[in-house]
Amino acid sequence: MGFGNMLPLSSQIDKTYTLHVLEKLISIPTVNPPGKDYDEMAQYLEEILATLGIKAKTVIVPEEVVAQYYPWARNYPRYIVIGKIGEGRPILHFNGHYDVVPAGHGWTKDPFKPTKENDRVYGRGASDMKGGIAAIIAMLRGLQEEGWEPSRGSIEVSFTPDEEIGGKTGVKYMLDSGLSFPDYAIVAEPSGLDRIWIGSRGLLWMNIKIYGKQAHGSAPWLGLNAFEGMVKIAYYLIEEYKKIISRRKTDLPMDDERGAHPSVTIGGEVDGGAKTNIVPGFYSFSIDRRIIPGEDIDYVEKELRDFISSKVSMLEKQGFRIEVEVTEKAPATWISEKSPFVEIISQVIERELGQLPLRTVCIGGLDTRYFQERGINAVTLGPGVLEIAHMPDEYIELNSIVRAARIYSVLAKSIDKLQHRL
Repeated sequence: MGFGNMLPLSSQIDKTYTLHVLEKLISIPTVNPPGKDYDEMAQYLEEILATLGIKAKTVIVPEEVVAQYYPWARNYPRYIVIGKIGEGRPILHFNGHYDVVPAGHGWTKDPFKPTKENDRVYGRGASDMKGGIAAIIAMLRGLQEEGWEPSRGSIEVSFTPDEEIGGKTGVKYMLDSGLSFPDYAIVAEPSGLDRIWIGSRGLLWMNIKIYGKQAHGSAPWLGLNAFEGMVKIAYYLIEEYKKIISRRKTDLPMDDERGAHPSVTIGGEVDGGAKTNIVPGFYSFSIDRRIIPGEDIDYVEKELRDFISSKVSMLEKQGFRIEVEVTEKAPATWISEKSPFVEIISQVIERELGQLPLRTVCIGGLDTRYFQERGINAVTLGPGVLEIAHMPDEYIELNSIVRAARIYSVLAKSIDKLQHRL
């Protein structure tokens, strides 16, 4: 399907305005956990939408919903900011999350006082993903200055919390509660503008808990060493389970070919022990099992539970007690790389940047999955440098935000080429 000559022109994007917005976003330290300064961020975002003449509202996520998923965040309210241009369907939705990971160590600059050097702007969240939010706002500003409004359908934007801890009190709640249910969605995570993420791998997180018997280190025969039990389970996962899943592969195009296979990481979190001269009576370790497109998440959970059960029977005969706890589940999700929506986006990028983008599956997890799980045509496309997200001296190139805003504006103006899908 060719749209090349039918595509509208991109809006003119004010680079100075875009920089001002980005600097303000970075300077609000919305660190998660626990969810600092979300109220200040929500107020700023609603105010800036209002200055652009956009109908906007801020919704507080109910405390009981927050407590259900993240009990530790009970005293930190979560806010969702939604704005809309136009009425009716189809609805094209642009989303960005405003929470950031902690700054951590190793910075040579203040992570929450944005610094501009040449075209780079440094600060926590610059790439992941306040640069994407700045691009959405710059797109809206460009459309406003042109006086553009959709003759058919609606453009919707949302700014949500908690992507960095799973998104259940952000995009998931927004969709579950009916605050938004678009036909199409673009999530402005830092894919880079040279690729469209059509999906993402899923995940299954577990904690394996091993209970033995604590005793004095001078008489270890009186105890049952939980650490030794843990090591045996870990050995089987490394030597046997990894080989089982390494034989599986998805045919979908991946960001990294190695991500076409399932993977398992053990020991990201380890807990247990008390003192050098104590036989440990308890140990636990985490399992991070990544799921490729085509794998059923419930089957993967059963398979992993069955594998562990088959290996711990000898330990249980020795007196160990083993518990398996699932802490997070998310299926792999994707849309067709040949869908008309992806075709339009690809051709817009080709015209604006002079190159066709790759169409791949992200090896990590994204809020985009919540849209895709509900049958919404959604992709991930945003400015930024994924490789330096979460790292010290995180940065983004200002020109990439401007280019993203231009691409978004063409996509917004192309809403009449999109069909009502829901």
